[in-house]
Amino acid sequence: MTDHRSNSLILYLRHCEEPAAAKQWAGHSVGIGHKAFKIWLTTTIVWIIALVTTIYAGAVFPVGYQANFPLRSDLEPWRGEWQMDGPLRHPLYEIIRSPAAEKLPLTFQWRGYSTGPWNQHIHARDLPRFSFPGGETLDLPADLTDADREYVKQAFWDQRWKRWNDTLGPFVRAAIFVPLGLFIVLWLARRLRIWRSGKELEPEAPRLPYSPAMERLRKITLAVSACEIVLWLVIAVLNDREDPQALADVILIMFVAMLPTNLAFIMSLLRRGPLTAAALAGLGLWMLLPQITARIVPLS
Repeated sequence: MTDHRSNSLILYLRHCEEPAAAKQWAGHSVGIGHKAFKIWLTTTIVWIIALVTTIYAGAVFPVGYQANFPLRSDLEPWRGEWQMDGPLRHPLYEIIRSPAAEKLPLTFQWRGYSTGPWNQHIHARDLPRFSFPGGETLDLPADLTDADREYVKQAFWDQRWKRWNDTLGPFVRAAIFVPLGLFIVLWLARRLRIWRSGKELEPEAPRLPYSPAMERLRKITLAVSACEIVLWLVIAVLNDREDPQALADVILIMFVAMLPTNLAFIMSLLRRGPLTAAALAGLGLWMLLPQITARIVPLS
């Protein structure tokens, strides 16, 4: 107890000895105050964790897909009395055209949402499933030729950036604009309080230092999250070399993937919430592992 009081007294005396300019800004974290900044940071973290949880636990990403195959022009119309999940009405290539032979464009939809009854009929059974980096899967009929199977898989992989942008874009915008809007509200509220009082608000008391254990945890989290950021950037460069994309698209996808890691790194730098930062670094590592595994294990 005596040591705790002595440390507090030393911090207070140091605070009193600070120059006037330093005192004026002490406690005014990025213009909104320490308490408001803590509220903003905590709310932002909870909000982003909720978004990431919604993406993964809500089966928004990654999900399973199936192809919408181009149909033959001489194919008879589907009859309502036919069973959708029964045996194929015709051999597969009497229903669809060969995508590889004719270099046909392909579209993909979530499993169970094929366009048109014939494609629903093709997919209304257990099909071989192929996995891709990032966790997405693609169901393809077993009767496809090897050339068509590889063509469809390549088309699916080539469309990943647009697919990821369509799926994750709304979450990225929510992750950016909701915290930004809250920060603006807190900043305006502080400006209003200063305007009404006619003077700058009193600086908040300095924060006490972390315990040795918390300081050690902060340094470990800082190092781990920094390594995760480097690995994410390496993965982004490797992906872009294999399939060059617009910089904006790459940033959009990487922003979502790196959210927990970036938050852990920033919180550790700002000495905020060491336990929460460590948990976020762990979440970031969990999201990074499938990408690392995909680089080691060949595409199935």
